[in-house]
Amino acid sequence: MSRDPLPFELCGDLPSGTTVLEASAGTGKTYTIAALTARLIAEGAAELSELLLVTFGRMATNELRLRVRERLVAVESCLADAVAQRAPSRPLSALETMLSTAEPAELARRRARVSRALAHFDSATIATTHEFCFQMLDGLGVLGDREPNATIVEHLTDLTREVTTDLYLRRYAAGGTPAMSYDEALEVANQAVEAVHARLVPTGLGPDDPSGSGERVAFATAARQEVERRKRAASLFTYDDMLTRLRDALADADHGQAAGGAAPAALPHRHGR
Repeated sequence: MSRDPLPFELCGDLPSGTTVLEASAGTGKTYTIAALTARLIAEGAAELSELLLVTFGRMATNELRLRVRERLVAVESCLADAVAQRAPSRPLSALETMLSTAEPAELARRRARVSRALAHFDSATIATTHEFCFQMLDGLGVLGDREPNATIVEHLTDLTREVTTDLYLRRYAAGGTPAMSYDEALEVANQAVEAVHARLVPTGLGPDDPSGSGERVAFATAARQEVERRKRAASLFTYDDMLTRLRDALADADHGQAAGGAAPAALPHRHGR
């Protein structure tokens, strides 16, 4: 039986293990992650170099980086006031009030930790999902199945069109009426390559199936295989490859344990939907 999720208290006990924060858009996920990062650093639970903050897209990553730095600056400022026993120069949040309430020696340590994090902020690992996977694959070396001189491409549209043209001529040029038009074949190939891990259905239908579904599945399968072969031959590397090859490296029956042990230690915080 599933239980209702518990509300997350930023000033409560620090979470341990895997914690998933789920919330709708505009409810403060980025604020919570930035504030939690500042608390972890101020209280000495983690150094900035031990934290991994991963999000989707470059714009979201840039915003998260900016918000984390702003939160650290704000916490350092209120801790400086507390160490000097000055009245706060502005109203404090609940977290800032909590962090500013401690023995003088602990306040000084908290400020030093946050100041150290700000001094080394440029080296913080705040990245997109793909950037994180790319860094991990680089760190895994041969276990990561990534060609060191591979060219990263955003999409495979040109290669898919090239493969579709060759397959279309090979399958239908010598015959009578093609099973589908070239544009239809290109659409089938594009969908199969873009959703490379989707299962192609229906299965078990031959090329003479009157609905044409069997031939479409056969064409899509052939396009996928040929695009993958040519992509490997040309040392092309897509964003999806970063995700799938890291997954495969960690799940590999022979080398997965070694790959997991070689991965850099990190403390991930995932913000939810």
